[in-house]
Amino acid sequence: MKIFVGIDDSRQLDGYKAGETASWLSKAIEKNGWGKGAIPSRHRLYFHPSIACKKHNTARSFSADLDEPYLEAFIAYACSMVKSNITLDSNTGLAIAVPELMENPDDLIEYAYRVKEEIVSKDEALKMAKKPGLYLFELSGNGQGVIGALAAAGLRATGNDGQFRGKLKLGTGEYYIANVREIIEKTYVEQVKNMDFENLGEDDHVRMGEKVKVVLLDDKYTLMVFPTEIEYPKWQTSTTHMLRIF
Repeated sequence: MKIFVGIDDSRQLDGYKAGETASWLSKAIEKNGWGKGAIPSRHRLYFHPSIACKKHNTARSFSADLDEPYLEAFIAYACSMVKSNITLDSNTGLAIAVPELMENPDDLIEYAYRVKEEIVSKDEALKMAKKPGLYLFELSGNGQGVIGALAAAGLRATGNDGQFRGKLKLGTGEYYIANVREIIEKTYVEQVKNMDFENLGEDDHVRMGEKVKVVLLDDKYTLMVFPTEIEYPKWQTSTTHMLRIF
């Protein structure tokens, strides 16, 4: 079965934050023989001074193909692992969404997009979690992280939201130029699109910028580009500011 796991406000004693924790949980699924986890993504949520965050309000999520008999084992492992090494000042929330067990998965999607646009209360998140196929856990502090955790799981389920951790590296030297074929063959990128969401051809060339980020679009690892206004290369990887829509 396909599951979507969200985690928010998980600061660990060893310095790990939600992104590293999500990576650990995703890898643990395969390590324990429960299935296979995907690369975690970072999701932007609504920012407001009343929300306990600094410059940005974000949460992490990943998808996984999990053998159904291991769902309870994974949930127990995830809760235990996160709680075992958590800082006193974190308000951690963990969410697991299983669309095939849900009566109406669109309810989760609607909730998730609202959390991107406005303040949503913890009570509303907990009420959502009473629906079949949703599992929500307050793991530390005041548990406010459940709001973002549930939203992150829903946003990942859309297949069209989120950025992936780290910078994409390809080639040598500054502003390396590669065609789309090379990008797809030598990295985990599955498609290259311009900011009008049109696919580039295999022979189109792209200048790799200083900070290359991959996003989730069409449920694929996607590299976004914009025109250089010159003949060669015609495209350059999109800037961090351009990717804020993800």
